[in-house]
Amino acid sequence: MSDQLLSVVIPAYNEQDVIADCLERLIAQIDDIGEIVVVDNNSTDRTAQIVRKLQSECSKVQIVEESAPGLIPARNAGIDAAKFDVIARVDADTLVEPGWAAAVTQYFRHAPSEVAAGTGPVTPFDSTPLYRRLFERAQTREVAQRMAVSDDPRGAVGVASLRGPNMALRREAWVAVRNSLSTRPDIYEDLDLSLCIREAGLKMACIVGMSAKVSGRRFVTGPLSFWKYTGYLRTTYLVHGDRKSARESRIAIWANRLMYLAFWLPNRAYDHETRRSSLRNVFAKRKDLPVPTSADRQPE
Repeated sequence: MSDQLLSVVIPAYNEQDVIADCLERLIAQIDDIGEIVVVDNNSTDRTAQIVRKLQSECSKVQIVEESAPGLIPARNAGIDAAKFDVIARVDADTLVEPGWAAAVTQYFRHAPSEVAAGTGPVTPFDSTPLYRRLFERAQTREVAQRMAVSDDPRGAVGVASLRGPNMALRREAWVAVRNSLSTRPDIYEDLDLSLCIREAGLKMACIVGMSAKVSGRRFVTGPLSFWKYTGYLRTTYLVHGDRKSARESRIAIWANRLMYLAFWLPNRAYDHETRRSSLRNVFAKRKDLPVPTSADRQPE
């Protein structure tokens, strides 16, 4: 058993369909995890009940309530409540791969102090096989390129941004940037955190073995919702006064939108449980992930 240096924070709002799978993957690695903190953000479904049931089976599972709505307040409440030296943040639909927790704890145990945070590849588990392969190849290529110039077999320093569904940071780094983080809902919260880390003169790394799968549900939501969400990339850079990156981000925004258009119908039709596609699935009722409007904007 390795030292218990890792807290895992999971913001959750109405995640009854996925939270159990997420927690069970983490509990399978509990020897490398000090605590699992689920933040119930006003759920109206069975999310809290499912968490409490698993809590009765594993004492390291904790539940924290946060009444302020939104991913950012929930994330902040969870990380603020975390007890251990390294704090991971995953989504409620994140499925960590075997060895994930050990890879995170071992990396930070030996990494230089200026390395404040780390991240790993994420691939969709419920999209079409072609879509999954494209994601996996792109991220495998990215990791290989970074490791080719790294002298550390555990990871490579120099990542520009963390991936929200699969990231970890040191407690002292969180304390250093906590008051600089934006509270606006119309930003990419993981990119905002990454930019604050960089502005603090700290570094981020790609950690070998820190791999996870996530739901591709964002890519089957309605077009208006997805269009708004992708536009938040530019807003995030503008919040940090980085107009150059904001202009350049338009390429990434439209690349994501074109990918969405190309794969929306196949992904919508695909059922990952049966591994079959059906037009019936295209017209099935689905809940869009929440995308706040300007009326919901919170003050800086």
